[in-house]
Amino acid sequence: MKVWCGASRLEEEVRGKRNWRRWRELVAPMTGILLIPVAIREIGIVMLGSIRLLLAAFVFVPAAFAQDAELEILKVDFGLVDQAGASDPWFEIAVAISVERGDGEAGANPRFADNIDVSLSLATQSEQGGGSRFAFYSATAEYPTLEVGRHMIRFYLPPELVKRDRVRGEPFGFEAQVRSGESILSAIVSRKLEAASALESFRARIASSAEEGLLRLQNETPFGLASPRDTPNPRLRIRLD
Repeated sequence: MKVWCGASRLEEEVRGKRNWRRWRELVAPMTGILLIPVAIREIGIVMLGSIRLLLAAFVFVPAAFAQDAELEILKVDFGLVDQAGASDPWFEIAVAISVERGDGEAGANPRFADNIDVSLSLATQSEQGGGSRFAFYSATAEYPTLEVGRHMIRFYLPPELVKRDRVRGEPFGFEAQVRSGESILSAIVSRKLEAASALESFRARIASSAEEGLLRLQNETPFGLASPRDTPNPRLRIRLD
C-alpha cells in the first residue's frame, strides 16, 4: 500500500507546464481569470474585488496539501548473516525505503523528511514436538530526519532465537510500516496477512505477545557499522529497567 501526500494533480500540471496556454486551459474554467479585463471595464471594482478573493483562495488552498513528506517502502528482504567469530548466524530483515520528497512546511529543508518512524512486526513458526510454535516480534526505528533518496532499515533476530525456532527465509507473517506521527505513509504485509481479518488478528497477537527488545535495530547488533552509505542513524532506544 502506498499513500500519496502532497499537491493536487492540477497544481503539479500547472507547475510542470510553464506556458500560458496550458495554464489558461487548466485554471481559467475554475477561477474566471480570463474575465478580469471584462470585470474592470464593464462590471466595476466590486466584481474585481470578488475575483481577487477567489484568486487568493485558489493560491492558498494547494499550500495545505504541500506539507507532508512522501515516502515509499520498496521491498522487504530476509536472510541469515554471519557474525565474525560466531558459530551461529543472525536473521536479518532489510526494509528498503525511498524518500521521494521532504517536508514542504515553511522554513523546512525540502530535501529532508523529519520525524519518520519505520516499524516491523513479524511472526515465526516452527514445528517441534508434534506441534507448531509461534513467536511474535516487533520493533520501531525512529529517525529525526531522512534525506531524499533510498535507505535500508535493518532489523535482526539474535542467533539463539534463530537456532531455537529454525528461522529461515520469509517468516510466517510480517508487516512493515512507515509513519509520520499518526499518519501511515507506506505499508506492506505478507501474503498470509492480506485479508483484513488475518491482519487484525496478527496485530492483536503482536500487541499482546511481542516481547520488547528481542527484535533489534542494526545499531544494537555487531553489524552496527556495516553499510554506512545507505544506513541512516535512528534515535537511541533507552531502557530504564
